[in-house]
Amino acid sequence: MNDRTLLTLGLLLGVGSGKPPEQWLRGAHDYVREKQSEDPMNAIVGTVLLGAAAFYAAERHVNPKVNSFYDALIYVSTNLSVGFSDIFAQTEAGKTIGAALMTYGPALAARAFDPPNEHRERAAEGERSEGALRDIASKLELILEELRSQRGAPSEHG
Repeated sequence: MNDRTLLTLGLLLGVGSGKPPEQWLRGAHDYVREKQSEDPMNAIVGTVLLGAAAFYAAERHVNPKVNSFYDALIYVSTNLSVGFSDIFAQTEAGKTIGAALMTYGPALAARAFDPPNEHRERAAEGERSEGALRDIASKLELILEELRSQRGAPSEHG
């Protein structure tokens, strides 16, 4: 597939959803983010394999350093981890794929060994912390009210 075909397919999928572009783009973004955070290692494997397939399709027969899927796989995995490779994209599609990989990849690679669904555990911990802070604030309010009421009452020592 060429660039126009992929762009058209993406636009048709979005327009076919019946939602405004910002909604379906947000939906796609949220879906990718959720899947990545559910299992970072699977996200990396999927990104490497799909990225390599896309890069190979874009660069084969054009780029002298991309002679096999393996060459594209090396390009993608290197760009994901350090954001640099000794293979340089020659086509517009290859450059776009490379830019996305170099932007997104190092952050994804940094989370490679995070446990699956860790984001949910962190969110639950944050909710527990917020609940504890609310309890503390309520108790402090009660103490403050008690101190204020004692200040207004006649002194026992006086």
